[in-house]
Amino acid sequence: MLRGKRILVVVIGIFLIGLGFGQVGCAGGYPSHFGWVHFLPTVGGYAPAGKADTPISSKEAVTFTYVPLEDDSYDYIIPLGNVGPPGHTFPSDHIYFVLKDGSYPVVAPASGVITEIVNWTQSDWSYQDYELHIKHTDTFETYFYHMSGIADWILSITGEIESESQITVNIPVAAGQEVGRAEKQPGGSVCLDWGAINYEITLNFIHPETYGEGVNVHTVCPLDYLNESLKQQAYAKVWRTGDPPGGKIDYDLPGRLSGNWFIEGSPPGIWDGSTQLAFVYYVHNASQMIVSVGGNALAPLPIGVFNATGPDFGSVSADNGTVTYHLVGEYPDNIKGQIYTLIVQVVGEERIRVEAFEGYQEGKSFTDKAVYYNRIGPYGPDGPDGPDGPGEDYGETFILDLAILNQLTSYSQQRSLIVFGVAGGVIAVLAAALTLVMFRGRH
Repeated sequence: MLRGKRILVVVIGIFLIGLGFGQVGCAGGYPSHFGWVHFLPTVGGYAPAGKADTPISSKEAVTFTYVPLEDDSYDYIIPLGNVGPPGHTFPSDHIYFVLKDGSYPVVAPASGVITEIVNWTQSDWSYQDYELHIKHTDTFETYFYHMSGIADWILSITGEIESESQITVNIPVAAGQEVGRAEKQPGGSVCLDWGAINYEITLNFIHPETYGEGVNVHTVCPLDYLNESLKQQAYAKVWRTGDPPGGKIDYDLPGRLSGNWFIEGSPPGIWDGSTQLAFVYYVHNASQMIVSVGGNALAPLPIGVFNATGPDFGSVSADNGTVTYHLVGEYPDNIKGQIYTLIVQVVGEERIRVEAFEGYQEGKSFTDKAVYYNRIGPYGPDGPDGPDGPGEDYGETFILDLAILNQLTSYSQQRSLIVFGVAGGVIAVLAAALTLVMFRGRH
């Protein structure tokens, strides 16, 4: 009898944990990739991208001989570095093709091996959402997010890929061969995301080891690997002024304000945008400073993206003392034009103090509402494999965001997501433990 009750309660706890779910959206035309990772059934075992066994051993330079989409299938390209808190509080590590109406084939940019496919689609979604990874050499891979379908020839090998599942595969693919479809999807994404990873390059984050898979620190702009004629064609449709033309995501500078910051004492999880704050530059204009706010810790400053005026982020150090920035809301739409004042002080090589006020103000001083941020991030200096991280199985770990995420989906449609599975699961498991203690006391 005791064993049956314990099993029942534990099963309830696991069920509640499994209620954590994912959501993909676009906000006011600024696409975001959300993947609040939950229980994704696997086929053939899960291996993080780039880890699967393949026959490829070449480390020669990769050249793409195809753009994944035909030129007339998309309006423009958003380069690396788009922000859209809370999902992309930090600059995003992939580019976006902003699609025209219609359904279009997605092709492999170069030959390689398909190593992973994820079907993010949930049962109550009105659209399909797939992710696909291609390994081109031992050290170079590309991936796509938000495909509306997988090519039939791939499905003939894998069979149907169930909703909310991921599979690891080893399927050779030729340059220019269709791997899937892309289209605008109401309620979902209006873009195709394309990313590239070069493991021989590590970007200039202060602590790259803290990022895990949330932001890939080996990111490169895939457009830079196109052959010259295709590169010119693609860059003609990139919406950006300034260098580098393919965008940038690593703005960290030692001892300076510029770059990514985490709330001190934040819980583990690079996926939790509510702990994040970024002093970076606008994806479409490299000279425009912006502040990306991922949570409500700086209230009255809300979650969003703000144009900033004040000293250049890269020049502000501890020598400057308290520095004032005036912010004007840029994104999402419901904060456009709202004005705030932010005071910031660099108080150490990797620590800042920040406080926000409503309106345009001068001469403000810090109060007890000031918030401290640091560079080290949620896993500490040893990264996800260290004593504070989830260990070497990080790629298999489901990650749930415990905050209420207010996210504008495509074309400014407001949604709220409440992910409560972990809390319910913990309560149920504790109840199981309590039941065990009580029964032992009686026997």
